[in-house]
Amino acid sequence: MQEDARVLRLLALLLAVTTPARIAAQTETGTPPPSAILLADGPHVFHEAGGTLLARWVSDGKAQQKRFAAGEPIELPQFSAFLGESLQLTPHETEPPIWPQPEKLIVISDVEGEYDAMMAFLRAHGVVDEDGSWAFGKNHLVSVGDMVDRGTNVTETLWHLLRLSKEAKEAGGHLHYVLGNHEVMMMGGDVRYTAQKYKDVAALFGIPTEGLLGADTELGRWFRTRNTVVRIGGYLFVHAGVSPGVAAREVDLITLNEVMRSVLGVPPTTIQDPNLGLLTWGRPGPLWYRGYFEAYSYDFGPRPSDEAMDTILENLGARSMVIGHTKVPEVTEVYPNRRVLAIDVPWATSKLAGGILIEGEKIHILDLQGRSRELK
Repeated sequence: MQEDARVLRLLALLLAVTTPARIAAQTETGTPPPSAILLADGPHVFHEAGGTLLARWVSDGKAQQKRFAAGEPIELPQFSAFLGESLQLTPHETEPPIWPQPEKLIVISDVEGEYDAMMAFLRAHGVVDEDGSWAFGKNHLVSVGDMVDRGTNVTETLWHLLRLSKEAKEAGGHLHYVLGNHEVMMMGGDVRYTAQKYKDVAALFGIPTEGLLGADTELGRWFRTRNTVVRIGGYLFVHAGVSPGVAAREVDLITLNEVMRSVLGVPPTTIQDPNLGLLTWGRPGPLWYRGYFEAYSYDFGPRPSDEAMDTILENLGARSMVIGHTKVPEVTEVYPNRRVLAIDVPWATSKLAGGILIEGEKIHILDLQGRSRELK
């Protein structure tokens, strides 16, 4: 309890900013009929009392289910393309937010359910093999958030990333899933942008839409242990960015991530501490900030100067920041000397989809066709 009080006191100092919070939530409580007879999705795995697992899915517009004993691997052949032939579930633990830089580090963001495009990209650059298994050895893959809500292949995307996180660990590599605002929105019941497909699936299960990522689900439990800000070598990975007001407080990354995790699954309208609401659902927070872009300087600004960006990075112990959240037509150097790289490219357009490869001091821009060009 003393540690909780310390964190909250730190928050009060950390969030001495004047930007108003943008707090809005919409929880699904109705049970609308499915919008399509051939609705299909899943599986969604729920943890039950006693340790049993209930896998639920939708096929041809009808809900199906299968139970697995405690400790029994999940084996559902119809979903093996992304689950693998057998998926052994183990408890999820929070991860350190600071890592040494591996030989190779590939970064993607804001896939938003474009599963086929993501897999084509990962195959093209040797992250997975033809069967979709981890093939990247001791190297790392980073997702900078927003894999949910928009798009109609979200479930496949999430399960495959969870599978890869296990396979990567076994190979000595790592998959970092950095949370975005849409993961946090859906867990907290703000489902305004969630594709209708998932609202219909939840209705068939008799649960609210956010229940698909509830604390009793395997995917929801995984999300609740993820970080919001991760530093690998000299590179900082955060979905939206770190505002000057937050960075100036020199908060350590462990505490920042702990505070962000404390509200996962909490409806934003129920957060009584205004500082906590501002950090997690407000414009200055790492899930929402857009102040690096001139087009958003009025709402999120003023835009930090080059010197201010140097200070922000120095306070965070980084030399470069990689962000998603704000759409760009191609990987963009927002500030010179790689201070900020924006990689939220449109995955629905194969000619534009892609990510980056960090290899030592070199950064390469990667596309869906397997091509690479160095960022000068």
